[in-house]
Amino acid sequence: MFLRIVISLIAAMLLTLAATAEVNAEGVLDGHSFSGMIGPAEDPDLEDSLYFDDGHFWSAICTSCGFAPGPYLTEQTADGLRFTGTLESESRGRFEYDGLVRADGSIRVSITWERRRWYWTSRREILFVGERTSGFEMASLSEMRQEMKLVNPESSPLCSRF
Repeated sequence: MFLRIVISLIAAMLLTLAATAEVNAEGVLDGHSFSGMIGPAEDPDLEDSLYFDDGHFWSAICTSCGFAPGPYLTEQTADGLRFTGTLESESRGRFEYDGLVRADGSIRVSITWERRRWYWTSRREILFVGERTSGFEMASLSEMRQEMKLVNPESSPLCSRF
């Protein structure tokens, strides 16, 4: 009887761990990149690319504006692969990403940008829509971190939007 209880408890724990791992899987999108448009939710108007590597993701435009690559989590849903993650900058705030990658390779990401100051908080809704790109546009996290050491957000006119 005792052995049955122990086996039942172990089986329940293993099922719980397996379900948790599927919901919060890391690195599932590693090696993938997406090209598309980013901008105000009503009308994304800038070409951008999203990259995934080593459990992290980043946007070409956002990194050029000082937002560091951030970790991401995924969850398989009936509509596709959902991912969430955050990109942060010391001076420009943070981007909260909530995206869906569909089986056809299309991606739609709702992004909330928030910048806090002691006297105000600014919040904007941004959208990225795009398609999966072929492997030749892949980038590595370590290369991006090296490139970011040379980034000067003040020199880019795009960064004045963020």
